[in-house]
Order: sequence, then structure tokens, then C-alpha cells
Amino acid sequence: MADTAQIPFREVPYLPLRLKVDRRDDGTIYLENGNPLKACPPHMLAPLVKWATQRPDTVWLAERPKDGSDGWREVTYAQGLATVKRLAQGFLDAGGGPDAPLMILSANAVDNALIKYAAMWAGCPVVPVTPAYALLSEDLGRLKYIDDLIGPKFIYVEDGAAYQRGLDGMGMDGRVVIFGGDAPDRCEAVRFEQFGRAPGPEVDAAYDRLTPDTVASYMMTSGSTGEPKAVINLHSMVACNARMIRSVWDEARLDEITGGPQVMCNFLPWSHTYGAHSILHNMLDWGGTFYIDEGAPTPARLPAMIRNLKDVPTTQHTTVPAAWAALATELERDQELADVFFSRIVCMAYGGASMGQDIYERIQAVAVRTTGERISLSAGYGATETAPTASNVHWPNDRMGLIGLPLPGNTFKMVPNGEKMELRVKGVNITPGYYRNPAKTAEAFDEEGYYKLGDAVKFVDPDNPERGLAFDGRTAEEFKLSNGTWVSAGTVRVQAVAATGGALSDAVVCGLNQADITLLGFVNEAWCQRLVGEPLPLEDLVRHPKVVEQVRIGLQDHNRHHPNPAARVARVLLQPIPPRPDAGEITEKGYINQSRTQDLRRAEIDKLYGTTQTPDIIDLRR
Repeated sequence: MADTAQIPFREVPYLPLRLKVDRRDDGTIYLENGNPLKACPPHMLAPLVKWATQRPDTVWLAERPKDGSDGWREVTYAQGLATVKRLAQGFLDAGGGPDAPLMILSANAVDNALIKYAAMWAGCPVVPVTPAYALLSEDLGRLKYIDDLIGPKFIYVEDGAAYQRGLDGMGMDGRVVIFGGDAPDRCEAVRFEQFGRAPGPEVDAAYDRLTPDTVASYMMTSGSTGEPKAVINLHSMVACNARMIRSVWDEARLDEITGGPQVMCNFLPWSHTYGAHSILHNMLDWGGTFYIDEGAPTPARLPAMIRNLKDVPTTQHTTVPAAWAALATELERDQELADVFFSRIVCMAYGGASMGQDIYERIQAVAVRTTGERISLSAGYGATETAPTASNVHWPNDRMGLIGLPLPGNTFKMVPNGEKMELRVKGVNITPGYYRNPAKTAEAFDEEGYYKLGDAVKFVDPDNPERGLAFDGRTAEEFKLSNGTWVSAGTVRVQAVAATGGALSDAVVCGLNQADITLLGFVNEAWCQRLVGEPLPLEDLVRHPKVVEQVRIGLQDHNRHHPNPAARVARVLLQPIPPRPDAGEITEKGYINQSRTQDLRRAEIDKLYGTTQTPDIIDLRR
């Protein structure tokens, strides 16, 4: 792999760093961004009204036609505002308001966005739910739990027939179903196009009632332990979070470099805070154009993702490490894709999980080959409770694993916790708590009102805090081996996956109260198919000698560089069945839920630690 470290970066117009550091005698450290927070809108609808006036003909949202034909269905800001106001009148006529939430069961789509903003305009809190809970779950357990917790008056489904089972499971008595596609049965239902009404004075009055403290949505956590929690998202949290991100940019210079409004093409689901707020709402706040990507980094949906990125020269691209890993493989083999992807882009970013340095190096090698420049690949960090971005890397960056520094508008508090520093945060973007769950709300905050993220962080350079913070593991994911050695599962996971050079897309780190560390390995299907030279199914790939040898050699090299028992991997079992989103094994952000996957694959872990070594176990001790 070519060394690109000396190649200059394409210009990224970040503002100068002005970090404020306050060290206390007890070891606690407080960090603030010295740049001011730019003026925030009063609520999430204000940017739509602004851009519909200032940029009425600029495309706000675009999606592929439902019939699969070429081109895009485009909605301008003026068209979007008109539709949102019509739908808001529909909600108001049907009794919408703060006590009448809207549940959304839909993939990302133009109609999904329009009805979401319309409900919020009418004062209805929005509850976006991952479609997997309704379409893939065997018992609909999590869907029913959310329904009982929130009690939505309205349910929007992108296709009534497809979601019939989920609607039946919740029970629709006294509730209104708004649908696209085919009509559902056994419920009061109205087609999306017929729900709107000509807006009257009630719509303007509803807009005037919105305040920074109005509830915009209840965002569901992934539910890694127990049932999902409903995070209260106020309008001020999300509206200000967009401005926090923009407060570290020289926006005038950015528009000069890109030649106009920002453009994104993205698949991250809006049922999660990353896609809903860092992508969808941020593009609205920028006054940019958002192309909705129906693809994803899975074998079935990857071709659509690549087709769309070939068609849309984006100015910014942010996604999860799993998607960057898949994109790296495609960029390496498809120069047409690389030419389009790197033509206008100013900044690349990832979030949701740590990403290995190897993925970065592979992407930069293609960028340099294509443009003669490196493109900064930074990271963002936060949680559902922080709406979501609390910090990011706002300087040209070539090091993975960083979480950056706090953004204007919030303060970081680093608290000594054993040998590590636990991170907490307070600011304009922090939730007031969990809906109908005062006990969990009380547990989430410390005595100073700082939200406890459950992560450990460290300075890249303790003598130079401006170089940023690095993720130092989930405090909940750390465990001890039987000899008392502490293992940071997050650190081992990233290092081990990176060591395989692309063969593994993710891994679950096992070893609680055991003598050594083992892995459940999930292979990068597209990469491994290229390695073996044919499109074999997953169950054959995990047994293929070339794949097994690639994993073995990579992890043996990892062990040579990390001989300590806290990082050395003893055995690996490659998984012929991918992680199941509906079972909670993989989050919507695309990374493995370590504890949940171990619970569901206990038999596989028992095999790793059994006395009989089966042929499918890769033993690295030999």
C-alpha cells in the first residue's frame, strides 16, 4: 500500500482551534471549545421556512423513482414547505398535538421526511421506529413495547400491506394509519396523498406555538440491555446541534470551495439519531440538497449504494465504518466511482463506532491516485442523548480512532475512573431524560447535571490537548480474564479487524472470566469474494482456505505486535450467519452489539472454549 502521509490535504475550511482546558485538583478535567456557538433557530421547522423563502428552487430532497427507473424524484424547498403545511393541517384536523405522537414505520424516503416535519409542525412528537421491529421480528416484542410506552395516535407506514402484521400486532382501535403503497386492512386508514388539507390559519398558529422546549421526537435507543429507552428530543437540542457542527466551519469559504450549497447522498436510517439529525436535519439547516440512498453496505443493497454515489458528486460524506469498509473495496476496483466520489468532496467523516487505520489508508491511496490530494477523513462522536454530535475532529485528520474535541455549545467533563478517564457532557444538545422512565433518567446524570456517556477517553498527547481525544473503550464493555487482566473489547475489536486487511468486517470479543481472548469473526463478504475469485455464499466463504488463511496470518501478525494477554487473540470462529438486526445483534449504525450477540451465540462461544477443537476454529496458538 502506497505511503500517502506526505501528500497535502485538499483544503478544509475549519476555523482555528481555541480549546479551553480546566484541570481540577481531584484529577477531573473540563474541556470547552473557545469558538462561539452560532445563533440557533428556535426550532427545527425554522430552517425549512427560511430556505423556502431564500432558495425556493433549490432541491431539498431527492430519491430514486419507486419503479426503479433512472433519474431522481426531486422536491424543492418551496415544494417541500407547501406539502409540509398541507400535511400539518391534516394532523391538526385529526386532533394532532403534544399528546398525539406519530409513529413512523418506513425506510428513508421523501414522504417519510415530509410527514415527519409536518407532524412536528402540528406539535405532534415523532417516534421513528426501525422497520426491522415490524418486518423481521418473530414476536413483534420490541414494536409492542414501544407502542405501549409511547401510545401514538397516528402511525405512518410506507406500505400498508407490508406492515399489516405489525399494525395487527399493535392494535389500531381509535388510531389513524397514514399509508403509502397498498392499503392496510382492519383499521382506519388514509392514503398519504389524501391526508393533507389546504392550510388555514390553524397551521400558522401551530407554528407560532413551537418553542425551543417543545418535544420534537422520542428517539429510541438500540436497547442493547433490556428494552429500548425513549430519549426525549427537544426542538432546541436538534436545532442547536446543527449549529454546533457549523460553528467550527468558515461557511463562506466552504461555499466558495464547493461552488454552492452542500450536497449529500446517504443511507443512514432516520429511525436512529445519526441519520435523522446528523444527516437529514443538518442538510436542512445548511440549506443543502439531500439525495436519499436506498442502498447500504450489504451484499443485496451495495450495488444501489454504488450506483447512487456514481451519480451524485457529494461535497461531504459521513457514514459508519462498515460502509467505509465496503466503499474502500469498491473505490479500489472502480475508477469511474472514484472519479465522481472525489470530484467535489471536501470532508469525509465516520461515526457510530471506531474505524481501523487500514480502511483510511486504502481510501487515501485511491484519493491520491485519483486527485493527487488527500481528503480529510474525520470522526464525530455522541449519542442519542446528545442529539447526537457532542464532538468531532474539526481539523485536517489522518488518524483513526479519535473523537475530536467538544463542539461549541457543550462542555466535556473527564472524571478519573480507575486507570481511565470517564467522559460526561453538558450543553444545549443534551436530553432532559427518558420518557416515562424517571429511574433511568436519574441514573444517567451526575451531581453536576452532566450526562454520563459510559465511554472512556484519553488525550492523544497529554502535553498537547489540542491534538484531540481518542476513544479508550466502553466502560461497560471492559471485562477481566480469569487471571485478573482487564481487556478493552473496543480496542481489541478495532485492532483485530484491521489486522486482517479487509477479510473481517467486524468481530465480537469474548473472554469474560476465561483464560484468554477469542473472537466471533464476521467476514467482509464482498472483499472475501474478490479474494477467492468467485461469488461464493457466506457459508462457503467462512470455510474457504484462502479466507481462513488471510484471517490466520493477519491475527498472528496482530499477536506479534500485541503479545500482552489483554490484546492477544487465541482462537477465532468465523460466522456463517450474519448478525441479525431484528434480534439486536447489529445496531442501525452498522456495528456489532457485543453483549447482545454473545447472549444469542452462547453455543458458539462455548465451542471456542470447549476442550474439543473442531476444524472450523482457527487456533492462533499453534
